[in-house]
Amino acid sequence: AFGSEVTVLQRSRILSKSDEDAAKAIKETLESEGVKFLSGVDVRSVETLREPSDDGGLPLMSVMLTCNENPDSISIECECLLLAMGRIANVQSMGLESANIDYHRTNGILVNDFAQSTCNANVYAVGDCVANVPRLTHVSGEMAKVVVQNSLFDGDWKLSTFVVPAVMYTEPEYAVISKPIAVEKSGHIAPKEPIMKEECDVYKAELIHNDRAILDSSDKNGFVKIHCKKGTGEILECTIVSTRAGEIANEVSLAMKHGIGIEGLGRNIHSYPTLGEAVMGCGLQFINARWK
Repeated sequence: AFGSEVTVLQRSRILSKSDEDAAKAIKETLESEGVKFLSGVDVRSVETLREPSDDGGLPLMSVMLTCNENPDSISIECECLLLAMGRIANVQSMGLESANIDYHRTNGILVNDFAQSTCNANVYAVGDCVANVPRLTHVSGEMAKVVVQNSLFDGDWKLSTFVVPAVMYTEPEYAVISKPIAVEKSGHIAPKEPIMKEECDVYKAELIHNDRAILDSSDKNGFVKIHCKKGTGEILECTIVSTRAGEIANEVSLAMKHGIGIEGLGRNIHSYPTLGEAVMGCGLQFINARWK
């Protein structure tokens, strides 16, 4: 927070759509650094108490709210108010109808598994303007590869084969590796349904026991968690909370992309001491559970 006092206002819990263990670990770490959290927040009003000055002076605002931590209305004064509003595709008023390109008003252009418009196969779409794809820079880049390969070199690369690492650059970082794109019967791509807990086995290696984390006095709340298809070593998803989680994620995404199971991660020799050994630790749990 660079010396600032920070209060996070959340309607439900932090990272409400994400792994509960990850949310808990990140919240505990941020709280230990002085960040305050209020949950179940209902903002009633925002009032400007002081306008910004011409010489760079910050404004002063008052936020009136209720929250789970306080049943009565409370007021928080702040000099900076950041709103996490999300984003939507802005494809209206572009004349797409005249080119027979179908789209959703807020979600974006509808495409098939080859990144072609569902109504006009001569048109391809890439990036954040496309419906039902993760809005990440590296996903846009991979979609561009798909379009070049399919449109110019007679390829048949598919969006549904994407294994996507998504990283939130908090301290510690939070990374999720998954296969987020499915294909509907209509041929449209769609978000894949969340993994059901009863359909998978979970292997978790905590960094509190990792020698590199111990040496660096870091990542006490960190971990690597791998979800596998029930009774098998097929990796469905991975969650990482760690320093440089985005770097550790690449090993798992490569394994998922090429059908290497969790046992392969356990048998892969990792440099010592590194945080990445936690990935191997998950694999060893899978192997050890099958000792006779």
